[in-house]
Amino acid sequence: MKSALLLLHRWAGIVLFPLFALILLSGAILAFKPIIADLQAPEAPAPVRTEQLVELLAQNGSDKAVGSLQRLDNGDSWRLTGVGDYRLQDGQRIGDGSDPAASLFKVVKSFHKGLLLGLGWLVEYATWVMLAIMVSGLFFGWARFSKTLLGWHQVLGLWLLPLALLLPVTALLMTLHIGQPKLPRPSAGPATTLSAGIERAAQSHDLSMLISASRFKGGSVLIKTESETLLVNGDQVTPMTGTYWPKALHEGTWGGWLSGLINLLLAGLVFTLSLTGFLSWFRRQRGARSKVQQQGAQVLILHASQTGTAQGLAEATRATLNGAGIAADCGAIGAFPPAQWPHYSQVLVLASTTGEGDLPQGAKPWVRALKTGALKGSHFNLLALGDRRYEHFCGGGRTLRQALLDAGALEAEPATEADGDPSVVWRHWLDALAARFGWTLDQNRGLASKATVRAVLQQRTRLDSAADPAQPASFSLLLRVPEETRFAPGDLIQFQPAPDEAPRRYSIGSDSQVTPGIIRLTISWVHYRDADGVEHLGRASTQLCRDWPLESTREIKVLPHAGFHPPVDPATPLIMVATGCGIAPFMGFLEQRAAAASAGPAWLLCGNRHRDQDYLYQEDLEGYQQRGVLTRLDALFSRDGNAQRYVTERLIEKGAEVLDWLDSGAQLYICGRASTLGRSSEEALIRMLQQQRGLSAQAAEEQLEHWSAEGILHRDLFD
Repeated sequence: MKSALLLLHRWAGIVLFPLFALILLSGAILAFKPIIADLQAPEAPAPVRTEQLVELLAQNGSDKAVGSLQRLDNGDSWRLTGVGDYRLQDGQRIGDGSDPAASLFKVVKSFHKGLLLGLGWLVEYATWVMLAIMVSGLFFGWARFSKTLLGWHQVLGLWLLPLALLLPVTALLMTLHIGQPKLPRPSAGPATTLSAGIERAAQSHDLSMLISASRFKGGSVLIKTESETLLVNGDQVTPMTGTYWPKALHEGTWGGWLSGLINLLLAGLVFTLSLTGFLSWFRRQRGARSKVQQQGAQVLILHASQTGTAQGLAEATRATLNGAGIAADCGAIGAFPPAQWPHYSQVLVLASTTGEGDLPQGAKPWVRALKTGALKGSHFNLLALGDRRYEHFCGGGRTLRQALLDAGALEAEPATEADGDPSVVWRHWLDALAARFGWTLDQNRGLASKATVRAVLQQRTRLDSAADPAQPASFSLLLRVPEETRFAPGDLIQFQPAPDEAPRRYSIGSDSQVTPGIIRLTISWVHYRDADGVEHLGRASTQLCRDWPLESTREIKVLPHAGFHPPVDPATPLIMVATGCGIAPFMGFLEQRAAAASAGPAWLLCGNRHRDQDYLYQEDLEGYQQRGVLTRLDALFSRDGNAQRYVTERLIEKGAEVLDWLDSGAQLYICGRASTLGRSSEEALIRMLQQQRGLSAQAAEEQLEHWSAEGILHRDLFD
């Protein structure tokens, strides 16, 4: 029910935003009317004789042509609307009787009530919907302030709701004629003229402080003095007692310039709520941030990347083709629907492998949704990245290749598989493509080389308490590298434990712009005894966490991982999800945010086993929270016996808030083991979307694919 209500709340506001904007902006203009009238009113009006006013009307033709008689100053100058401005003392014409401001307000009022097209019914229905949108906001829970567009929308909507309701509620009360004073029935005779109305009212009431006399409904005349309002209908003079409060509140006439100013602010408030709601949606619908498109592109370059290697090679491929004058579109595989593939003469696909021969997380939903025949008419060339020291060499690329063939795509050339460092194979692959298609390429143009640097182990600190011998030990390492080395949080170092061993990659948790020459790593030392008591040690983690002497030097490679960099704009809201040593890159994210002048809100959900044993970086994280660098910190521990044990459970519980953050432009980063957090986080996000948005499982998977393609969802998963 709540999810359906939320969808209605949002889509009604989005669809009707243009109409709301027109109504509210015209209402804001009308709010100036009582302000101007009050500021222009004479401070001490002088008494006038009604006989002079009647004579003035008589001298200037039939007062049937006069819409109203209005005092201009303290009593000597009067406006006969449509005829002219006159000096009462001698009847001299001193103006043409035009009032540009009044004419403008008349047109704007007609627009406000019926869009100048007699569409009052549409305005009325829109006002009912506006009221429903405002009231429905109360059912979405207590708003917690965050420095985001949607955060302001929620807080303003909640705290200022009574004020915001004033405009639509009073408009609807007027439409329903609730609170309207009871008017006398119109007389059966001819319409009352202004002269006759003034003369009739003067017989029983003091009109010496007359302000105005104007034609009114049913052929009557409405007379306003300093002290009262009279309605003259034939021989009947009726004092208008009481205030028509819905009208006075809606038009801002109850307190002169002050009430007009209040109405102007209220119109601005409701317009701001409508605008922020619309803009938060619009930001979500902007073009995909992780794809680049060019006019007339005939080549499509796609990547299925886990750690960023395939993405980096795809971007290098685009740069190489661009250097040869070949326009190419480039992006994550999920950013381009299958229906777009046949529009390109060639599709180049670069795919990596993760875990035990799996596809990268961002490509899985796209492949699952791929239907037979969906790629018929398209041609592709595949470069698969892998490492033969793992059991399922290039498993991800091979799975993707078969899926493309099953969907009807044709393979222009047999797939190419790269073992280890793919740069050489990538160049040969491009050479083969160039020979086939007649391209003249310079492969060095776009390839970002891996920086091999000499690193000194400056500090090694154990992060857990070592109370449980069966618990993996976690260490923080600070490496000193040349200060000119460039890296960002989320980039990787590659460490080769021995020539015959597969290299290991670890996330960098520091920023060379903030702490030049210092790389922070967070590493779990793999060591355990099997059932026979035999000790097993991880080759790379043992060297790093135990055997590398302080102040000694090792060679490492610094690898770019653009797909897991923090947002370029530090004001972008940020949600980080980590388990165990998956906290590694996020320490760099927070270091970067702490140094930024105007960082946006940040929310960290982290998990481990025991709070008192392996709450990694507890002091640092709680310090960031106290300083406001972290807006929210949710730490969960699976073996402490609490009701919630895992971060994925907290993700589901806080699903509405997570989606609100994402709706306001937040980016979501997930880092941890692919076999645990990778699988469980995907299940949690799908369940969250099902509960909060009412999506089917397939639609929820497509939403995750969409987030990945747009650069909203980032994963760095390892095993």
